[in-house]
Amino acid sequence: MIPTAASANMPPVPGAGGVVLRGDAQDPQVLMVRYRSGTWAFPKGHLEAGETSQQAAIREVQEETGVRAQVLATLSETTYINDRGESRRIAWFLMTTEPNHTDTKLEDTFSEGGFLGVTEASTRLSFTEDRALLNQALILWRKNR
Repeated sequence: MIPTAASANMPPVPGAGGVVLRGDAQDPQVLMVRYRSGTWAFPKGHLEAGETSQQAAIREVQEETGVRAQVLATLSETTYINDRGESRRIAWFLMTTEPNHTDTKLEDTFSEGGFLGVTEASTRLSFTEDRALLNQALILWRKNR
């Protein structure tokens, strides 16, 4: 999306999200959400007053998907202009959850979501930046398993 005059003059709105992996090093699954618009992504959202990026990522993953996750490592930030013309800067974290956690409770914003195999997730992700985040997360995941 092309920045608008308003978004070009405003600092990016901060947010945070999680690339949530579970399973073993060779065949992990990743938590994904599909917006009603059809876009596939990782769970993310805004920071609340007094909240750190890490706290926001944990909260947003749970609010959006019902999954309780823990942070393992910090990933790269991404920046973009959303569909309302706002500049956003998202702090990303590699996260994990219990291997047997199967239930997801998606917010109404999403048409579907859940844990997918890495190949399927990479194919479904709508943005190049998200595929790069997934690759970064997988390198850390496999190195520490």
